Amino acid sequence: MRPDSPDQPLERVTPRRLGSLRLRLTVGVPLLTALIVGLVEWGHEAAASPEVLSHAAWLVLGLSAALLLLVEVLMLRPLRQLAAGCEAMESAPLPLTPESAAPAPGRAAELDRIGHAMRRVQGSLWQQEQDARELRRELAQQRQQLEQAQAALQAHQRELATLARTDILTGIANQRVFEETLRREFKRAQRQRGLLAVAVLDLDQFKQFNLTHGTGVGDQALQRVAALLTERFKRDTDLVARLGGEEFAALLPGLGMAEAQGVLESVREELRALHLPDGRGDLTLSIGLAAASPAHPYLSAQALLQAADEALYIAKHAGRDRLSLAA
Repeated sequence: MRPDSPDQPLERVTPRRLGSLRLRLTVGVPLLTALIVGLVEWGHEAAASPEVLSHAAWLVLGLSAALLLLVEVLMLRPLRQLAAGCEAMESAPLPLTPESAAPAPGRAAELDRIGHAMRRVQGSLWQQEQDARELRRELAQQRQQLEQAQAALQAHQRELATLARTDILTGIANQRVFEETLRREFKRAQRQRGLLAVAVLDLDQFKQFNLTHGTGVGDQALQRVAALLTERFKRDTDLVARLGGEEFAALLPGLGMAEAQGVLESVREELRALHLPDGRGDLTLSIGLAAASPAHPYLSAQALLQAADEALYIAKHAGRDRLSLAA
């Protein structure tokens, strides 16, 4: 069993030996006291003789020196050794080993007990420090993992927010964003008595196009149309959105009916010139256009969008591949 085991009694750590502090003091102090008492009685008897008194004085000095030496050997030196051991333990805290727990030769059993108890305390403190370091390391790892999880969660939330406002196939704004922006721009045009044009664009006979060329080619065509609209409407205030299926919308603040009509006609002609998909067929656009102005106001943003939808309906029934203006 290790000497530093808490289950081992302290008496077994340091065996009883004649050099214990208790035995030394029990024998040395009474003996020295008896000598001093005898010296005093002898001094009383020989008080009349100066020569005897001189010898007695020298004897007292010698006994005092012996007493100081005894205190030095029995108490001060072991205490200095114990202090040195404590300083060594403080400067280099290490776990207890059988060698470090073994009693030092020539040291009193009581001091060995104190030293052994202090070494056990040192070992306990060292173990607690190791446990604390391990706990701090685990906490740092958990904090790092938590920060990484929070960063991933924030990125996921941003991605979800983007997906909630973006059409997944084409990458442009979705219907929700278009309706929000339309309401905001309509109120601004009312306050500032400005212009606001809204166009609804629909690919002609797109279902038949998908049946002929496949949905993969149809998706590519939708992406090409979205890219064309994004290239044509580059102003910061312009907004291009996919309303669903093959239907798109363009919100053009600051443009009147005539200006918006010219731009949209060029878009329709450019789409026909693309010969989608890859020369195997042509896609055409039908467009309905409505514009709000101080001379032609609308009651609400929904009324403006409905007017553009009605114009698209007229373009479809008038033969497709054309632009129709709202009444």
